[in-house]
Amino acid sequence: MRQHPAKTLALAVCGCTALWSVQAAAQSSDSQTLQQMQDQIQQLQKQVQEMKAEQQNQQAATTTTAQPAQSSGPTKKLTIGGGVVAEYQKKDYGGNNAGAGDLILDYFDLNVAGQYGKLTYAADYRWSTTNFKSGQYLHNAWAAYDFGPNDSSQVKGGMFQVPFGNLPYGYQSFWANLNYYAGFADNQAAGIGYKYENNGWRFDLDAFKNQGLSQQSTYGGNPNLSGTKNANGDLVSSGARLVNGGNARLGRTIKLNGDNTLNLSIAGRGGELEYTSNNGNTKYGSRWAGTLAAEADLGNWVLQGQFVDYKYNIPSDIAGGNTESVPFQDYGYGYLMPAKGQLYAASVGRTFNVSNMGPISSFEVYNDYGYLHSGYGNYDNVGNRIGDVQENTTGIAMFAGPVDIWAEWIEAKNGGMAFVGPNDNSWHGRFNLTAAFYFDGDLIKK
Repeated sequence: MRQHPAKTLALAVCGCTALWSVQAAAQSSDSQTLQQMQDQIQQLQKQVQEMKAEQQNQQAATTTTAQPAQSSGPTKKLTIGGGVVAEYQKKDYGGNNAGAGDLILDYFDLNVAGQYGKLTYAADYRWSTTNFKSGQYLHNAWAAYDFGPNDSSQVKGGMFQVPFGNLPYGYQSFWANLNYYAGFADNQAAGIGYKYENNGWRFDLDAFKNQGLSQQSTYGGNPNLSGTKNANGDLVSSGARLVNGGNARLGRTIKLNGDNTLNLSIAGRGGELEYTSNNGNTKYGSRWAGTLAAEADLGNWVLQGQFVDYKYNIPSDIAGGNTESVPFQDYGYGYLMPAKGQLYAASVGRTFNVSNMGPISSFEVYNDYGYLHSGYGNYDNVGNRIGDVQENTTGIAMFAGPVDIWAEWIEAKNGGMAFVGPNDNSWHGRFNLTAAFYFDGDLIKK
């Protein structure tokens, strides 16, 4: 960049004047005159420095105007992660892991999450030949786009969590609660959704084509495509799945004193229930469910409660006469659930932060309780017990960076749907010790 000619001339004049002054002072023997000349030199040097600084500022301003900063483009992120989860299980009701118990692989997981500008995406796939009946399943896979003022709106498509009740889980334990096994908490479905969040309010509106992309095993409780067999191996229910449904939820987060919050929500869902017989005939029933939920986060305490009322209207001419229970599965293992009823769930947890226990950062103690009231009494119309179910889980969890340890005692009555004993109207229990190692790393972060 060329310099300004006026500033160049001024610098030359100042330099010549300073040189003449020094020579004149050298030829004079008068000390007073010498002192005056030195003062003039200092003043001229100061002026020269000031003019140089001004000239540099003008050059910088001219450069900025002529060459504006280049845009860095959209934000880009890509993270790869996963986990390995193993469990020691001991039951008090017989089976392979009664007595001394058993150590199993719960699952191995790989996941990806990323961002490109206002577009975000994620996917999660899990494997276990021990704990999943089909050996593997897709947990979720979706993409979302944020838009509107302050990105308050979002559209999402793929297989993602259904926003129903307390989010994101509605329970504290590793092994979840009855709402989860009934398909009303931490459940995934395939479709498209819209979300609006602003000033403490959240509104969700979703349309789902089917519940689990026709997988034989899914993460949460869903109607079973393969139907359900009794203890003798006889098929007592045709296969079923949720299709052509919708979901709506309105939530409000209220700020209390300090960082404490209270979240209240109301939600409803409904759609079709597809039944398929062994010879391939298909007919459709209907289903609906509504929920009220609340969560209070009070410092290190969390309190949760949820109520669900639901009903499945089953086509009797294809369900083999069994219209009072729905064939369900979780991880691919089947059970019968009352076709109508009410669910009550309550959860409490307390976190203890620590700073002097090596890698351990915190502990949590918790208790989850659930009660499922059957709308059809203790038995369905073909003699299967589908009566009231109760489940209580008491546990403690330890968190140390990428490692989580969960120790839980689960008691249940008629808890076959929660893998806790037979449906014999008696209480049964099991102990689960879960160790999980999670890992992730950024491939792109800019």
